[in-house]
Amino acid sequence: MIWLLLLGMALITFANRYLFFSKMIAYSPGPKFKRFLSYSSYSVLTAIWVPIIFHFDGQSEFQLAGLDYLLAAVLAGLLSFYRVASIIVVLLSTVLFFLIRFYLL
Repeated sequence: MIWLLLLGMALITFANRYLFFSKMIAYSPGPKFKRFLSYSSYSVLTAIWVPIIFHFDGQSEFQLAGLDYLLAAVLAGLLSFYRVASIIVVLLSTVLFFLIRFYLL
C-alpha cells in the first residue's frame, strides 16, 4: 500500500513537471497565474526556515532556536521581503549562520 502511494505521488509530481516544461503541449499560464507563481520561491523559503527557528515540542511552549539561527533567519526574512533572488538569500544567510556559529559563539 505504501509503495502504491509513493508511486502515485511520484506520477503526480512528474505530470506537473512534464505539463509545464514539455514543448509538445502548448500551455502558457496567464498573467495573474504568473504573478501568483512569482511568490512561490519566497513562500517555500519561509516555510523552510520558520519551523527551524520556532519549534513546538507538543508539551511546553514554543521554543526559539539559538542566536545563530535567529540572526540568519532574520537576514533571510529581510532579504526575502525585499525580493532578493532566492539563491542569494540562501547563500548570504548561510554564510552569516556559519560565521556566527563557528567564529563568534
